[in-house]
Amino acid sequence: MNLLMALLGAVLLYKLQNFLYKKSWNKGLNVDLSFSKDVAIEGEEISLVETISNRKLLPLPILQIKFMTSRTFIFKDMDNSAVSDNYYRNDMTSVMMYQKLIKTLLFECSKRGFYTINRMDIVCSNLFLTQEYVGSYDLNIQLYVYPRPIELMRLEVTFSKMMGSILTKRFINEDPFEFRNIREYQSYDAMKAINWKASARTDTLKVNVFDYTSSQQVIILLNTEPETIWKYDDLNEESIRIAASLSKMLISQGVPVSLYTNAKDLITKEILELPAGSGTNHFQSIQETLSRIDLGLEPKPFIPIIQQKLMDTSTSDYIIILSYNQKKDLQELMLAQKQVKREFAWIVPINQDIKIRIIRDLSEHIIEWKLNE
Repeated sequence: MNLLMALLGAVLLYKLQNFLYKKSWNKGLNVDLSFSKDVAIEGEEISLVETISNRKLLPLPILQIKFMTSRTFIFKDMDNSAVSDNYYRNDMTSVMMYQKLIKTLLFECSKRGFYTINRMDIVCSNLFLTQEYVGSYDLNIQLYVYPRPIELMRLEVTFSKMMGSILTKRFINEDPFEFRNIREYQSYDAMKAINWKASARTDTLKVNVFDYTSSQQVIILLNTEPETIWKYDDLNEESIRIAASLSKMLISQGVPVSLYTNAKDLITKEILELPAGSGTNHFQSIQETLSRIDLGLEPKPFIPIIQQKLMDTSTSDYIIILSYNQKKDLQELMLAQKQVKREFAWIVPINQDIKIRIIRDLSEHIIEWKLNE
């Protein structure tokens, strides 16, 4: 009799818990994913934070959290995961009644880009682990991974001549009555610009920055169109990094910068362009624009774009071209710009496969940028 009652009790308990879990497993359950920051730099380590809150008397003996992210996120803990075209994560935990759990997943942002997580699936088991209940959460978390900055010393040495032309020849006199801000001293700054009081206070050299009575913009033209059927994404990525670092240097000097490229936006699938601007917000826009370049989408032909931009801008504006593509039509176009005395620099990223093949008449405008130097 006792055995029969025990069996009956077990059956009733099983059916009761089955009913309770089926009806209430996700009530009072809140699961959230978030990045530890909204913006990261290529190569930086940040975290993906899982927050689980169970606000009810019903414990969750096994709770699985499943989501998909980019395979370019290199997680330190690769357990319970699979990597193919994407990174698939399946975390398993137990959550007791009225318990809150926070789990931090450390990962490296190995590649520039704009990343989102839009969905998360939840799988819960009942007390006897005989049934599973599935739910889905819509998410909208985003992460910008900005291009990695170019090493400052290398950038200054490479661009010293070009920066001198932009910052002195292309600008008339500074207006001493139009004070803008104070920043750290750079090697190309004049000694007379040093703010000695601010330098003494911070124990580092500081310089005054003034607006100019007349200034021209710098137009950055980024070409990602391959020269042959072979694509060199490593050189395009380096061009993107150079564009970001050069923009920062120019904007810090109060130089208006515009950015145009034949590369396409991974969101809109249209080519990216950013009119001239300056200041911190404009530099942030440049970083976001460069982050959203999708090299997997076929770029538009570069020549029509650059021809249109040259027609729309003043010949006094300084042009910077970033292109490992050295096709004859591009060389001829830039030779024509030299003949009308437009100032420009053509930065050519190269690697072991790509070498400089530009005509001698353009040599004074060419800056060779070796990858992995």
